[in-house]
Amino acid sequence: MSSSEKLIVVYVVTIGILNDPVYKKRLWLAARNLGISRRNWPNALADAIYNFPGVILLPSGMRWPIPDIDSVMGDPRWLSYYFEELNGDPRRGVILLERLRILDVYFKIKHPKIAKHFNK
Repeated sequence: MSSSEKLIVVYVVTIGILNDPVYKKRLWLAARNLGISRRNWPNALADAIYNFPGVILLPSGMRWPIPDIDSVMGDPRWLSYYFEELNGDPRRGVILLERLRILDVYFKIKHPKIAKHFNK
């Protein structure tokens, strides 16, 4: 890497942030409004994360041990349930917070301007 090139660094969110209802709703809205089909989400996530040219770090500064996206995301039908709404809010919660973490990393890589608004 030359001195003029900048290393791209993305930090994964903490469990505390993953449990924040405002964060969860903003992430849900952003993901829901992208219009990616539930069958295409696993490929979009894996492609973005596995092919990211930068570094993904834990809040501690250590490298994030990238999980197997397919294993964490599981059956894509859960995305259909995740995107269901009830009076403008998510109808169901997400039990596996690692799924939200992967969605968050996806947004930080592919849509950083949108991701900036999750924690405000």
